Amino acid sequence: MRPTRSLRLLALIALVAPSGRLVGQQQTPAPTATPEKTGKVEISGVVVDSLHGRLLAGAEVVIEGVKEILITDSVGSFRIRGLPPGTYQVGVFHPVLDTLGTSLATRPFRLGPDSTTFLVLAVPSAATIIRDACPAQKAGQGRSAVIGRVNDPETLQPVPGAEVSIAWTEIEVSKQVGIKRTPHLARDTTNAAGAFRICGLPSSLQATVQARKGSVATAEVPFSLGDRESELLARSLLLSPGATPATAGRASVSGKVVLQGSSTNAGSRVELVGTEAVAMTNEAGEFSMSNLPSGSHVLLARHLGYGAATTPVDLNTREPQKVTITLPKYVAVMDPVLVTARRNAALDRVGFSQRRRSAGSGYFLGPDQLLKMHAHRLTDILRRVPGLTVSSNGFDEVVMSSRGASSIGGGADCVQFYVDDAPWLALEPGDINTFVNGNEVVAVEVYQGPGIPAQYVRGMDACITIVLWTRFKIRDLR
Repeated sequence: MRPTRSLRLLALIALVAPSGRLVGQQQTPAPTATPEKTGKVEISGVVVDSLHGRLLAGAEVVIEGVKEILITDSVGSFRIRGLPPGTYQVGVFHPVLDTLGTSLATRPFRLGPDSTTFLVLAVPSAATIIRDACPAQKAGQGRSAVIGRVNDPETLQPVPGAEVSIAWTEIEVSKQVGIKRTPHLARDTTNAAGAFRICGLPSSLQATVQARKGSVATAEVPFSLGDRESELLARSLLLSPGATPATAGRASVSGKVVLQGSSTNAGSRVELVGTEAVAMTNEAGEFSMSNLPSGSHVLLARHLGYGAATTPVDLNTREPQKVTITLPKYVAVMDPVLVTARRNAALDRVGFSQRRRSAGSGYFLGPDQLLKMHAHRLTDILRRVPGLTVSSNGFDEVVMSSRGASSIGGGADCVQFYVDDAPWLALEPGDINTFVNGNEVVAVEVYQGPGIPAQYVRGMDACITIVLWTRFKIRDLR
């Protein structure tokens, strides 16, 4: 089902020959031979995506009065021959246009016998769309914007009344103020058509966008804007308008994890952030996951010795999704002051700093302490925490309570992990040490006995709880 679309009439370049010629900005070369007279007409053209500076492949081209729907090829071109003379109008549809709530169309034009017409249809530029969609900006506001829609993932019907928010942190470094971190949150509410627009954003922005209605929310989907004065992101979000968040469903995703510079792609861990869905890649780097909840989510891939990577994925039961994730070889780099400032701001946002100040029964390690450890393995960090010990199970190192109970069997003294606020689902004992690189960890919380924060209590077991924050979640304050 295609979302409701408005029709927008745009200028085009049309070349018609040999009768009814319209003079355009381009000229076609003179034919080398006289074509055979058939009395029929030909319509061809190209669709240009001015928003992203590319030719628009995979767009639907609809010609009024013609049953056949054309699809633009890899270079945005289309062509149809053998049409009778007459009056025609050409329209273009594509998900990018759906997100913007517009479509492309020519004015009606007439073609005589043996005519050939070439059309150039263009998606408006970012500056044009922002000028039309956003009211006059106040002094000091940015000229960039995020425009999109929130739809039900299964029916594609609009979700009105959903709150869409964008979060980011502005960092100011100067001799006068030192390092100043200013968190920002911009919001809009979807209208009856599920549309939203958030204007006045700065360019050169790294942030996250999330849709929420009631207790149901999408993942925090990361995005970035370029450094031009006016940047535009067109992004649809899929949100199931249920009463409670779903942790499982009938959606699926498959794909491949590529390890840069490696002869094999086996053994990478892929998880759907915020759920317990986890998969391992085979020798070819392939993985598949099923029984997933529909909606806009984020996949996270890890492999020891490689930098972790995330990719957004929009899940539904109508069609399985396919993704490719490339993991770069991990290189430990000393972070500049600017990144350190952003991480401190991000730790404030996720509650780490507040919990550390209130102390209670928790034991905390922050970025400054971890930087001095130069720990390559996660267990190199955890073996220094009072109350914990590390032992080998023959395959990997397992974190245990110093009182002797391990994380393998659970019980009153079990050890459980959270990574970036999500429960870690172990596929085998000690596997967290294989997938979470010690150099990636920027903060640690350890709770033993009473006083575990409510969000980290699972079931009735009084487990030792270890909360790890990595540079994936704590990077530039998404």
